[in-house]
Amino acid sequence: MRRLILALAFLLAMALAASTTTTTSKPVDFDKEIEPILKAKCQPCHFPGGKMYERRPFDKPATIVALGEKLFTRIHDEKERALIRAFLAEQRQATPSAR
Repeated sequence: MRRLILALAFLLAMALAASTTTTTSKPVDFDKEIEPILKAKCQPCHFPGGKMYERRPFDKPATIVALGEKLFTRIHDEKERALIRAFLAEQRQATPSAR
């Protein structure tokens, strides 16, 4: 019984820590953090003047939200992927219908 109480207390502490981390972290800035990653990997095609810009403009957050993790075909760095995942999660929270 004591182990069960300790396990529940540990899980509660972890849940509180996770929710605190999420609410206190600063939002991901698309223009300053996401777009530079995309420019480095996807320019010139998906930016103004590129052959894919009309169909998939990567300078627009809505395009990135629509594509989601499909972007990772060109983005292999885990830190960059984590940043994009954080951006996508924020967008899903802000607009639940964007899934």
